[in-house]
Amino acid sequence: MTYTPYQRLVRSSAIYDILLTTAFAVPVLASMKVDLLRWVHTSTGMAGHFPLFDPMHMVFVHLLGSVVTVWSLLRVFHPQALFGWYDAMARFAFSLAMAWGLWQGGSSLLWWFLIPELSWGIVQWLGYHRQRHPETAQLA
Repeated sequence: MTYTPYQRLVRSSAIYDILLTTAFAVPVLASMKVDLLRWVHTSTGMAGHFPLFDPMHMVFVHLLGSVVTVWSLLRVFHPQALFGWYDAMARFAFSLAMAWGLWQGGSSLLWWFLIPELSWGIVQWLGYHRQRHPETAQLA
């Protein structure tokens, strides 16, 4: 199957999400990944606070990991342009939550997630707009 450049972009963002997020869907792997992130935060002396995760925190980690993994698999196998637009909107929402976390004193490790998240959102949003309105893309 051949994909348009925008569909390849949507698919690439989904593969990125699978690589980054799937471990959060699996309880043992999620605990290991959270511990790794805590170790990075602590060993590098990053600013902000990295909390200890209790079982209730981990329930939400697993829920988020599961939903993002399923959403990513959908985009890998069906990289429809509209899915790219929806993914951009989700990334903007996630970026807002991360920015809020930084503002509230969360670990500066959030920057490692915020910058790529916001970048994927902008690229997918612009790509969708250019695909839908090619006449305005020529003016840019």
